[in-house]
Amino acid sequence: MNNFRVQDVLASYDRLAGEIVPDYESLTFEEVHRETLDLLPPPSAAILDIGAGTGRDAAWFARQGHEVAAVEPSRELRRAAQELHESPAITWIDDCLPDLALVCKAGSAFDLIWLSAMWMHVPPDDRTRAFRTLASLLEPGGGMMFSLRLGPLPTERPMAPVSASEIRDLARNSDLETVRVSRHEDAAGRPEISWDMVWLRRPGTGD
Repeated sequence: MNNFRVQDVLASYDRLAGEIVPDYESLTFEEVHRETLDLLPPPSAAILDIGAGTGRDAAWFARQGHEVAAVEPSRELRRAAQELHESPAITWIDDCLPDLALVCKAGSAFDLIWLSAMWMHVPPDDRTRAFRTLASLLEPGGGMMFSLRLGPLPTERPMAPVSASEIRDLARNSDLETVRVSRHEDAAGRPEISWDMVWLRRPGTGD
């Protein structure tokens, strides 16, 4: 399903939140993101978690001593996340790509921008603009992580195909470096689905 709107994505997650929340929360951060652990910043980083879902990842970052801006536009997922993972280190924001209007208005920049299992929900026609928005929020020396869902597209949630090559092309156009690309099996054990992890970096002032 390539022709969809962001509103269609939000409606599907609001509708399916009761099923999605226990599924997401059944997996730990380490199980899902083991390929990224050596790249994560030291404590006290400013992290922007886009499509934060049930808050599992945001809560893990908060426990490590980071400050997290957790962006989740689905009302039902955001409500569940705030109940499950209450933390003074997490600020919940009702915002979405491609513009992230509220985040950009705040004028903050981030050491890590985290996009776990959400890029496939950005309509293809919006992706160039969305990526420019993300790049504008990244500190010099900061990282950006995409986990990209590969495999058949479901019918119950709007998605479009994604690829590591698309992210690398967008990164080059925004003067970001590709640090690592790796493929791994689905942490939930679905044999038809795999994931590409793409880690990008904005060169620092001392590079």
